[in-house]
Amino acid sequence: MKVRYCGAAAVVLVLGVAGCGQSQDGPVTSMPHAQFRQYVGEKERSEGQAAQERELADSSASKSDYETAVARLEKCLARGGISLVKQGWNPVNHQRLDLWYRNPAMSDDEVAAYGDQCHAAHLARVEERYAEENPPWMATALLKEATTCLTKQGVPTSGREKSLPDLVRSAGPDRERNVYECVSKGSATLYPGAPFIIS
Repeated sequence: MKVRYCGAAAVVLVLGVAGCGQSQDGPVTSMPHAQFRQYVGEKERSEGQAAQERELADSSASKSDYETAVARLEKCLARGGISLVKQGWNPVNHQRLDLWYRNPAMSDDEVAAYGDQCHAAHLARVEERYAEENPPWMATALLKEATTCLTKQGVPTSGREKSLPDLVRSAGPDRERNVYECVSKGSATLYPGAPFIIS
């Protein structure tokens, strides 16, 4: 099973998955043991943090910086036998690459914990800065699907929207749920089998 990383991105809605690992029935009564295990050594953490500092030395994070950090993340995961599944830039906002971790021989908790540690060491700070510096914009086809859906529901749009926040502002706070539902439906139509974080 693939496990989505739970790094810096604020998860508002994930299409087709529940949380970052496998869904469970009933209450969760304890923290998975894997969360307490040290998968990434101090040397790798220090080297990864130092690399991120170098990339952010000019107080900026370019697309090249981001992709270089993702390459380090992939190598870190590979050392644990985990593959990085890259689904491209998130079409909802184009601020983050959509990344999944995968190792069928490990539990979801182990994969998620290992991935989170690699992510923190090699990518988290660069990813956060990149998102701060690049305003969100929605893929043209997805924006069209969402606005068509909203129009059918009688939700106002101006035709000048470029992003999810723009759609929410046009619709108004009482119709925010409609916006998220329409973007979700559009994503499912255009990108079947590739759930994206809607944020």
